[in-house]
Amino acid sequence: MERILKFLRENNSGALATVDNGKPRVRPWGFMMEEDGKFYFCTANTKDAYKQLQQNPYIEFMATSSAMVTVRLSGKVTFTQDSVIKNKVLEQYEMVKKLYQSADNPIFEVFYIEHGEAILSDFSGNPPTVVNF
Repeated sequence: MERILKFLRENNSGALATVDNGKPRVRPWGFMMEEDGKFYFCTANTKDAYKQLQQNPYIEFMATSSAMVTVRLSGKVTFTQDSVIKNKVLEQYEMVKKLYQSADNPIFEVFYIEHGEAILSDFSGNPPTVVNF
């Protein structure tokens, strides 16, 4: 798991896939942090992605390095209103802080995957590393 976390800390920008009326929807997204085995992301509750997650809470997030190493995280998301977690996200990412300004912003939503699968792969010919968490 440590290799996956190291990779995501170094390559936190990627793409997030949701489901909208039975069809996949993919958009640019950022991994925020990991804490206590939970992988955190954030959004605004005014966005289509938020509405899609309310209807179908399963996602896949993918990030790729310049060396074409890829990590994919998949699982069911849970939303949290924990102000400690929200403040950590705001403090770690200036862009997020500019957008939402405070943990009590009514449109600021934080969600996480707690039980899912992480896959680390590359083009080495070696099998991917699969971690269930």
